[in-house]
Amino acid sequence: MKKFDVLIIGGGASGVFLSLLLKDHGLNVAILERKDRILKKLLATGNGRCNISNINVMDEIKEKYTSHNKDYDFAPLYNYNLKETLDYFKSLGLHTTVLEDGKMYPLSLQASSVVDLLRMSMEEKDIPVFLNSKVIDIKNKDNMFYVSNNEEEFISDKLVISTGGSAMPSSGSDGSFYTILKSLGFDVINPSPSLVQLKLESTNLRALSGVKFEGEATLKSNGKEIKRHRGEILFTNYGVSGPPILQLSRFINNDLLSTNLELELDLFPENSDSEIKDFLLNHIGVFNYRESQDVLKGILNSRLIPVLLKESGIYKASTIAYDVPFENFNTLTEKLKHWNFKITGTQNFSMAQGTLGGIDLNNLTKNLESKSISNLYFTGEVVDVLGASGGYNLQWAWSSAGTVMKDIINKTT
Repeated sequence: MKKFDVLIIGGGASGVFLSLLLKDHGLNVAILERKDRILKKLLATGNGRCNISNINVMDEIKEKYTSHNKDYDFAPLYNYNLKETLDYFKSLGLHTTVLEDGKMYPLSLQASSVVDLLRMSMEEKDIPVFLNSKVIDIKNKDNMFYVSNNEEEFISDKLVISTGGSAMPSSGSDGSFYTILKSLGFDVINPSPSLVQLKLESTNLRALSGVKFEGEATLKSNGKEIKRHRGEILFTNYGVSGPPILQLSRFINNDLLSTNLELELDLFPENSDSEIKDFLLNHIGVFNYRESQDVLKGILNSRLIPVLLKESGIYKASTIAYDVPFENFNTLTEKLKHWNFKITGTQNFSMAQGTLGGIDLNNLTKNLESKSISNLYFTGEVVDVLGASGGYNLQWAWSSAGTVMKDIINKTT
């Protein structure tokens, strides 16, 4: 039976970061990790470059973070802020650079550098990690925590849950730990995949699959706009992907999926409806002797043309433009700015970068300590906080760990 001041369940970004912070203050800390190595998910972030934070994070907290608790103020992001995070990484030997949209990366532009430095720092500080250690039971008695895996029991004064959400289950965060947390009396908001691709209802998806365009995507529920984002959008054989789509998926929870949920695509977001209409109808008038499909070449991706013509009532793409009724081309101009699709769902957790849902924040203090069980804390994605793509979720991991560290140190000094 092994005894520690603090036991951390989960060897992901927030758990490892917290272990280093606590060890620096002289605490005897250890990590239990269910997989065969730590930081598996971190290695895959930022397309292998590790987007560790965003330089704009402190200015955009309300815009870039969401929770089912609409009154939550995301206090940990202020309590352990971006500057503190970067200063600590520098103390470990990690320096950063800022690229597009304020995204911060290691100077090496390699996620492996971040993982290596964190692992190296843990070894230097002699922090024990128990791998292949799946926790099956937690007991709290006599102001102590008793944590069991399949082989042994661990004891600690304080316990931190850093098990992640349900996204990327191959990394170890498959959501199974929520069952144990429910047995301890915690409210878990049903997790749903987020920062994920959307499934659409359309008979034309096979024809459109692989087409990319720079546009704007608007999420609508029962005809009301929820959010919109611009950027590169990609059609797939199941729906759509791309940065704007992943950002919009942050707002799609299980309740919203039960509504009339639509995605509206704008192929020319830099131009107004009237500008596109005047331009296209004038263009068609000049080249009305050409086939309808040829009139649009040079304006639209060639694979979009037959689909948009068909959806505008022009079923024979070879029809001479002069012979097409005006209302059909008028419909086409509308679709270029307002192309609507029914959303039928999202891709699953294996495709998702984040989790919407988790431990209800009403169960926790501002320092992420349980209100019902003293000295039990939570960090990272296991709680109901989701950041936008672009380094925001990793900053939540660092800030939540830093917040827990400060509270634990305040209680032990």
